[in-house]
Amino acid sequence: MQHGGTIHRLAATPRTVHTGFFDSTIPPVLTILSGDTVNLSTMMLMDDRLRGGMTVEELLALRQGYADRKVGGQTLTGPIFVTGAEPGDVLEVRIGRLIPVDFGVNYHLPGHMGTGGLPEDFPSGSVKTFRLDRERWETAFAPGITLPLAPFLGVMGVAPRPGERRPAAVPDYFGGNMDNKELRTGTTLFLPVSVAGALFSAGDAHAAQGDGEVNVTAIETALEEAVLQFVVRRDLRLERPQAETPTHWITMGFHPDLDEAAKIALRDAIRFLAEVKGLAADDAYAFASVAVDLRVTQIVDTNKGVHAMIPKHVFT
Repeated sequence: MQHGGTIHRLAATPRTVHTGFFDSTIPPVLTILSGDTVNLSTMMLMDDRLRGGMTVEELLALRQGYADRKVGGQTLTGPIFVTGAEPGDVLEVRIGRLIPVDFGVNYHLPGHMGTGGLPEDFPSGSVKTFRLDRERWETAFAPGITLPLAPFLGVMGVAPRPGERRPAAVPDYFGGNMDNKELRTGTTLFLPVSVAGALFSAGDAHAAQGDGEVNVTAIETALEEAVLQFVVRRDLRLERPQAETPTHWITMGFHPDLDEAAKIALRDAIRFLAEVKGLAADDAYAFASVAVDLRVTQIVDTNKGVHAMIPKHVFT
């Protein structure tokens, strides 16, 4: 995070959230300048109605209302209008402090609903509640199993092209439900802008997640604080999201076919190595093979995800 700009507070309330989709016609709830920082909060899934201790039957009844309306349950804070952002620009989102609430929920749905990586192996649904220890920064999974907290926003995105209404549950060129656990404190996300003001929204907070998010959910939670700084970049051109951590550059691919998602992430990595690091195409391809890690981001969001981790330390 860099100093400068105004700091705004944006609390998640019924007036400042929208659920289920990205659309450029959603009115912004906050207008800021490039360089400003927003300290926002988020709600739990399904308009903050996903709670700890729910039964599978209660979860299914809650979810049915969203299924009937053909929208997902991702409740997003925003949109935020970033003055000066125009189509073709890139919105740089610097991720600062992320503080979750004190509980989280993981669930998978009954197998006949066809969700998750192995629905055929798990005919019955399950709901698991977690107490998040924010002093020790950990949570107990089971006796003898303790997980460190690693919060991030599962959904961050900007409005898609005018006329498009995109489900928040499906990641694509505008961001959305990327479910990339690398997008945590200290990481910078880059999103291509498609409409004036970018119209950024975020939600679907996770307290911890494995690459793949294989049963459909992480430890779903809400954030009391998500400190994000926004910078309009006119010197960059991107087709889809990329990111930078203290140790890596990250390219991302999304596609219903996992192989195609891998190809998209790999081609973007090669393009980055050629355009930014000056490698010839053949050398960039070779470098990707010997030094870049391809990771499965998630396999459950209709458009599956693969991200390529390009190490920084080898460049002197």
